[in-house]
This record gives sequence, structure tokens and C-alpha cells, in this order.
Amino acid sequence: MKYYNSALLLCAAAILAGCQTTPNSVSQSAPAAKDTAPAPQQSTETSSKVQVTPFPENGIHSQSQPLPPAPVASVPPRVILPPQTSIPSNLKDGRGIAAYQKLMQDYLQSLRNNDIASAESYLIQAQRIAPQSADVYRELARLANLKKQGASAEAFARKGLTFAQNNAQRKQLWQQILQSAQLRNNVVLIQQAQQNIAKY
Repeated sequence: MKYYNSALLLCAAAILAGCQTTPNSVSQSAPAAKDTAPAPQQSTETSSKVQVTPFPENGIHSQSQPLPPAPVASVPPRVILPPQTSIPSNLKDGRGIAAYQKLMQDYLQSLRNNDIASAESYLIQAQRIAPQSADVYRELARLANLKKQGASAEAFARKGLTFAQNNAQRKQLWQQILQSAQLRNNVVLIQQAQQNIAKY
């Protein structure tokens, strides 16, 4: 009986001894688990890093292209007109003078009657009243051509051109110059007169 009781005591002591030694082994093995736990995190951080490929040594080359030319707006050509010579308003050409008009009528009537002497007399009187009249110089050139005085006719006509106020007067004066050139067989002057007559 005593032997049986002593055996139970030994078993109980062994169980108690085992309970005391078991926590120590667990507590000693726990730090090992803590040391090995962060290892998977390193692999995660490594896998999450982005790999950056460096640029080549020669860098980035940018190709510069010339800009397209700006559109040129079409500009119409400028037309430069020659300056117009203005005739003075106070030109002594007989306009508005009754005596001048009466003398010119008498001149034309004498010319129709083939009275050259009377026609020339009336015309000279009209010239005194209107010394800047292109019409008077045209008729003086006409009388000179009728008297076969080509040089005088040309001189009268050119003087009248300086007082001519329109193309009609200029054309009539050049016609008298043409007749004076034909009287003298002046070929150069004939061509010049014909060109000016065609121009006007």
C-alpha cells in the first residue's frame, strides 16, 4: 500500500515538473518566430519597386524644323497717275467777253467769204482782247497755212498748245502743225503730228 502511494506521488511530481518546463520552451521559441516574420516583407518591398531605365548617354535629340513661310497677301499694283497741269482760272482766253465773241464771229464770216485780209484783221483784234486764247492761235495757224507760211503756222499752233485746256483743242492745234509739216515736206514732223493726233 505504501508502495502504491509513493508511485502516485512520483507521477504527480513528474507532471508538475513538466508543467513548469513547458512555458520556458514556448517563451524561448517565440523570439525566433519574431525574427523570421519580417523576411516576407523584404520580398514584398523589393517586388513593389519600379525599375527606372536610364536615358542613353547621347540624351534626347530634338529635330528643329523651319517654320513655314507666312502667307503673302496679294497687293494690287499701285497706279501712279501723272500730275495734271491746272489751267489758271484767270486765264485771258476771252471767255465771257462779248467783244471777243463778236470779233470771232466776224472772223469766221470773212473766212467763209474767202476774205483773208478782213478775217486776219478781225482775228488780230480778238488776240488783243484774249492773248491767251488757244482758239485764236489755232485760227492764226490756219490763216498762215492758207498763205503757205508753214513755219509761222507751226509757231502759232505750238503757242496755242501752251494755253490748250482740253484734248479737243490740242488735237485741232496738232492738225494745223501737220498741215504746216506737209507744206514743207517735213517727214519727222509729219510723223510726230500724226502720233499726237491719234493720241488725242
